[in-house]
Amino acid sequence: MRRICLCMGVILLVVACTAPAAARGPAIGDIAAGDTIFWYEEGLNLTGLRDSVTNNPLTALRRYSGDDPSKAVLSELPISDDTSFDVPSVLIDTSPAVYYGYTPADGATVSVIVWKPELSLGVTLANPWHADAVEGLSLPEGTAIAFKITSPYVGTSYRVGSTYAARVDLVFTTPGGGELTALQGKDFSGMLVDTPVFYTDDPGKPGSIVLSGLEKGTYTVQARWNAPRSFADEAEDSNEVAFSYGQGSEPTITVQPTATPATPSPAPTTVPATTVPPTPVPATTSPPETTVPPTSPASPTPTQAGTGAMGAVMAAAALLLIASKKS
Repeated sequence: MRRICLCMGVILLVVACTAPAAARGPAIGDIAAGDTIFWYEEGLNLTGLRDSVTNNPLTALRRYSGDDPSKAVLSELPISDDTSFDVPSVLIDTSPAVYYGYTPADGATVSVIVWKPELSLGVTLANPWHADAVEGLSLPEGTAIAFKITSPYVGTSYRVGSTYAARVDLVFTTPGGGELTALQGKDFSGMLVDTPVFYTDDPGKPGSIVLSGLEKGTYTVQARWNAPRSFADEAEDSNEVAFSYGQGSEPTITVQPTATPATPSPAPTTVPATTVPPTPVPATTSPPETTVPPTSPASPTPTQAGTGAMGAVMAAAALLLIASKKS
């Protein structure tokens, strides 16, 4: 029984350690212990970080060496009103960082994670070829492409329960210099950041783009924050990606076909090249066979000649022997 209790205790400890942090709520600005808050956020309610006994208003968020409140203070974010706190990115020296609520009377209370709202963009072939990046390439007519949007921490933590609140726009700059958020009848504005990584042709997203019937030339694309407003006003937008379409003067790269046939192609090309060397082998073997037959018939001739001469000598010797006997 004691062993069972011990095992149950270990299991509960593991569950407690691996359980996700409490989600914000009831509003996106309501912060509890273990939540992630982001640079540039405004009007956050930090009362959930107060000491649960004294309920004293917080006067600061503090970062400690080794994330240990018993050690030295590394940085501090002053709080004038813990019911409406704006996260000042200029005072945050690292990302991510663990900050503890603080009051002079209570000392450190509970912690939150402070993170930068990051956003990056890539361009790939459409599903199921998302592994093939096509940034900077000149693409042929009919190529289907998609865009990969990555926001690892906003897409995980900026939510109330399962309801996400951040959105981004995809902005296309056309070869003529115009800016669009819609292409081929698909609206790429206000896309919900509801996962750390998503593609524009994932279910529930606008879809892929087929390069056909569009203005030809080079397009640049950027993901820009749409919501919350503080991100749109202050946070960095994504990197820009570029691709070209229908430019005859540039080499056209057929990405998808090349990816499939090009791999087998080198193999057949190499095999014949390896098969050619055996040709000299028969050629080398052939001369000995051709040379031997002439040598074989030539040999018997001197041999027969030698045998005939020997026969004449023997006959002469026999005649002399007979003559000597008679005399």
